Amino acid sequence: MKGISYALVKGKKTLIRGEVGKGKTCLLSRLLTEAVEAEEAGSITVIDMAPKEISVGGRRVGGKLATTTLAVIRHFAPEQVVAPRLKGTTSEEVVQLANQNANTIEPYLAQYIASPTPVLFANDLTIYLHCGKVELLREAITLAKTFVGTAYWGDFFDDKGSGINAKERLLLGQLMNLFDLVVDL
Repeated sequence: MKGISYALVKGKKTLIRGEVGKGKTCLLSRLLTEAVEAEEAGSITVIDMAPKEISVGGRRVGGKLATTTLAVIRHFAPEQVVAPRLKGTTSEEVVQLANQNANTIEPYLAQYIASPTPVLFANDLTIYLHCGKVELLREAITLAKTFVGTAYWGDFFDDKGSGINAKERLLLGQLMNLFDLVVDL
């Protein structure tokens, strides 16, 4: 993780993936701080799709980007995003919450697509992939000259029979050909 710098990912499409609590968001935050120093003002967009941090069995799950550079970037961070597999008690409720998340996040992706910046950072792609449109996410990633995003990749979550776990893996797999660099944590 220490060997990864913004200079290494600049001009590339990079995915940071891993299990809960492995440092995906921390690495993304550090790379964002480096990007702000390296790029012109107004050239960076952040779409933070993650739910607020929750503690489950002593493990930190989710969490928004910690950044003090918000004044020089375009930053989208919907407050209404929830962790559907943790908040939902039935498969139907998990899907309902995942749909709400996708509907909340989608306008921000559309806004980026309508007015892209050269650099796009995205925290927690898999939250959107639960019920969102993979084509929309693909378009946003493709438009960026530099893309850095995080995605959950593990087996921590019980999806309560909703199929969300399989769907996020399938759709993330459909995006893998976009990435020049995949960092597994």
